[in-house]
Amino acid sequence: MLSGISKLDLKRINRMQVLRTVWEAGPISRVDLSQKLQITRASITQITNAMIAEGILTEIGEAPYPNHQDKGLPKGRRKILLDINANYKFVLGAVISEQEVCVGLCTMHMDILDKAVMPCTDHTSRKEILQFIVSACERMMANACLDRENVLGLGIGVMPIMIGRMRVFYKDGMLDFSELGRSLNYPQLPPVFCGNAVWLLSLANADVKRMGIQTANEVYIHLGSHIHISVLRPDKTEQDYLTYSYLTERSIIRPGGRQQDGYPAGSVRAQLSVAAMQARIAEVYSRERTPFLYTATDGYIEHVTLEQMYQAAVSGDTRVEEVVQEIMQDWSVLLHNMVCCFQAQRVVLHHFSLSDKGFVQFKSYVKQYAGDDIADRIVCSSVEDRTDFLAGCSLVLMRNFYMNGGIPETRTPAPRNR
Repeated sequence: MLSGISKLDLKRINRMQVLRTVWEAGPISRVDLSQKLQITRASITQITNAMIAEGILTEIGEAPYPNHQDKGLPKGRRKILLDINANYKFVLGAVISEQEVCVGLCTMHMDILDKAVMPCTDHTSRKEILQFIVSACERMMANACLDRENVLGLGIGVMPIMIGRMRVFYKDGMLDFSELGRSLNYPQLPPVFCGNAVWLLSLANADVKRMGIQTANEVYIHLGSHIHISVLRPDKTEQDYLTYSYLTERSIIRPGGRQQDGYPAGSVRAQLSVAAMQARIAEVYSRERTPFLYTATDGYIEHVTLEQMYQAAVSGDTRVEEVVQEIMQDWSVLLHNMVCCFQAQRVVLHHFSLSDKGFVQFKSYVKQYAGDDIADRIVCSSVEDRTDFLAGCSLVLMRNFYMNGGIPETRTPAPRNR
């Protein structure tokens, strides 16, 4: 027998919509909330007052008057703005990548309170990684005088290359993080939530920017030993990131180009991964032919970055300039394809290690080879400089706050498997 939606479910849905709109639209009044959500003012007032009483929302003052120039100030009561209470709860996050394990503590506003980083190598064991996460979380909670009830959750993001090492497997076509979650199920820690770090980094970037409600697709490109692609849609529930990464790396951007085992000639992986770009520079790299770049990297080709290539090109290393132009032609093709395939309003670059000047140079090359329209869509990720753990924090906020209407899960930890 079919049944309608319950009052409890309706209450949770309304609260969920209010919380997400407050966060994405910035501090907002009850009147504007009512208009955006098409919910009566009386209902909005009832919902928001209840969440203020619970400490979830807070009134931050009156809205400023609009600029009326010579018309004088408008009459009537000014709107009272609402915002998420930054200290309602606190959030722990971690990201496990091939280079490092990054752990941190933040507020509900994603303001960083503490962080810790452990370098990771091919020899770093799963046990060492988990021990570091647990000890770092315990230390951060102790330093901030927080207990389990004060923390909304611990979010773990795992980069695809680390999935096997962390014993994350596919089950019914989906990644199964249950074993990893059980391994971190300690009585002193809050509930644990796990996910793919690539998509979570794109979510964290949107949350940190807080630039208004998203209305179009956003492509997120993570540069490393692999090139991972995540597409963040306005509803923020799209999780088909692994398929995009796999297909993107195998797509051809330079027909008849470079070879790499398991990938077509001229594929994205063969042309643009960090190792691939370094291999292209290695063909001209020497003290005599590329003096500036050689000195800047102390003679280690594995230290070469895009930023250093740009600097070498403008400093007289003509052989580097030739390689950079070819590399940037390939990046321009890839970026053009991403915008067209996913109808993306923005393309976010993550882990490209570009300074402000380097980013300007990157965009100038794209403008030259792909045009102004593509170049103007490119931005750098807000989640950089060892703050990747915010990806895990975003997962907790999404699953245990916004999707729950501000009623967090507080389950008692189950016994751990020894």
